[in-house]
Amino acid sequence: MIEVQSVSKSFGAVQAVRRLSFTARDGAITGILGPNGAGKTTTLRLLYSLLLPDDGRILIDGAPLNAHDPGLRRPLGVVPDAKGLYQRLTARENIRYFGELQGMPPELLNSSINALCKTLDMGEFIDRRVAGFSHGQRV
Repeated sequence: MIEVQSVSKSFGAVQAVRRLSFTARDGAITGILGPNGAGKTTTLRLLYSLLLPDDGRILIDGAPLNAHDPGLRRPLGVVPDAKGLYQRLTARENIRYFGELQGMPPELLNSSINALCKTLDMGEFIDRRVAGFSHGQRV
């Protein structure tokens, strides 16, 4: 579970996020909606600790998020838009690469890739290079 408690972030005179609070429960889909400049991207960067909040707290499974403890980020999976996918790799190779970076054991990684492929109906393109994917296939 992710808990955001009265989080604020400013860049000079610009307050990008002001006293934001929400809970993203395990197994549920949580969306962040708003117009351009509302702080959505800043909020996501705070959640995966690319930025640190000026005020407030972010808890991952009850533990305070800390940029100096990468283990707290391990349960999070982040692929912002299509960036982060390696164009020369297949979808399967991209998933495997990021799973290995997270330290997943090979047997768990293989079963997780197969489950993702089935759940996301990726059978037709799982072994194709990402460079040829449509926008929908990348996201």
